[in-house]
Amino acid sequence: MSAPSRTTLPVALTACTLLAGCLQQPPDDPPPPTPQAQEAAPAMAPAMAPAAAAGQPPTSAGNEDPALAAHMQTPEFRREYRTKQEQLQTEAEVQENAPWLGSTGLTEAQERSVPRYVRMELGQSLASADPVLAEDLQYIGHFAELDGTVYYWRIPDKAHAHGDTHAGPAYVYIRKDTAGVFYTDWGNRTPPG
Repeated sequence: MSAPSRTTLPVALTACTLLAGCLQQPPDDPPPPTPQAQEAAPAMAPAMAPAAAAGQPPTSAGNEDPALAAHMQTPEFRREYRTKQEQLQTEAEVQENAPWLGSTGLTEAQERSVPRYVRMELGQSLASADPVLAEDLQYIGHFAELDGTVYYWRIPDKAHAHGDTHAGPAYVYIRKDTAGVFYTDWGNRTPPG
């Protein structure tokens, strides 16, 4: 007797990520688990295996909004999702220039993902009017902090016109935690000193 497939919190978070356009696969092709996810939660793979094996999107979790789950199954959502993925793939091929590229200690792929992440968070693309570009970001440096090593870039003031509602300077940062896992975020977390 096999237990029914249940969607867990990471899968619910994946659904939210789908809306943000972060994944590189359409919703009807569940994303493969990342090495970090496999290390962090190896027990999660069996719970998600039935949906992945069937090639279907994960089912709705008890803590997920049913309306959101239903919306994610609509042709309109899938079309918008694929359009966003195509945009992200096109932008990933653009080699932006900035003085800080190659000098942060991060990989080239990590560095090049920073301006794309900022644009995605602000709802921009390279085709937007006056988008945030790599050359607009000011690399501040990296610092050993209580929650790991954090790499900071100051987001230009022009981002406020595109939806940044933080008071004062805003920063995008990559945090490498003590286990070596990298996280990217943005906001008004400021560099020490």
